[in-house]
Amino acid sequence: MTTDPFDPLLRELDAWPSAGRRAALWGRDDDAGAPGPALDRLARLSAERGVDCGLAVIPARAGAPLGELVLASPRLHALQHGYAHVNHAPPGGGAWELGLHRPLDEVTSELGAGMAALKALFGPRFVAALVPPWNRIDPGLLPHLPGLGFLGVSASHKRDAPETPPGLRRADAHCDLLDWKGHKAFFSGREKCVTNIVEHLKKKRSGHVDPDEPTGVLTHHLEMDDDAWHFMDDLISVTSSHPAAQWVSPAEIWPPAA
Repeated sequence: MTTDPFDPLLRELDAWPSAGRRAALWGRDDDAGAPGPALDRLARLSAERGVDCGLAVIPARAGAPLGELVLASPRLHALQHGYAHVNHAPPGGGAWELGLHRPLDEVTSELGAGMAALKALFGPRFVAALVPPWNRIDPGLLPHLPGLGFLGVSASHKRDAPETPPGLRRADAHCDLLDWKGHKAFFSGREKCVTNIVEHLKKKRSGHVDPDEPTGVLTHHLEMDDDAWHFMDDLISVTSSHPAAQWVSPAEIWPPAA
């Protein structure tokens, strides 16, 4: 007897109506810099399934062609993926662009310049949320983000994440469709991805984590193989047809300040 890998997710969603709530999910895709076949595929998937996607754009790599693609794709929204996606950390400590290995003023100046560039490219389709490259940001930078105009931050979910300061809303990625081994990425597998999603939904439903944080699903259009693309398509299909689930837009998570 073959078990549907989505069965645990459907059982979890079945438990939500008794709590009088719907399970919110959202999609984030990292490392956008220029149009191409993979990004076209992401735009088609979002449009065909009717689900918005937060596209983490690298300001130093983005130009008019990417702006035109996003503005022509109503389901895509641009988030800010650091500045240049360049490692400034010394060897041995992992890759960091948004660490304090450089003077604070230098880091914040880059972030401000990046935001100005993305606003000019994407206009109202820019959502002022910061996605740190490699999902790493020094906690000492967080209090400075609201002053730069950021409304939120999105990294990879960690149990020991620093407290988010007032003025910022955190919406992390709780399920990365890819496993990373060195410089090669591969699909994590349906069972692992479903398990990660269900784990966060259960914790939200039981009140062990912020119940208002949407469950984030992370893709990387440049690295995904067909198995990863097919899983994402199936995930959206399965959840969109369930009355207890809803996909929320980045613009709903971080609406423009009044």
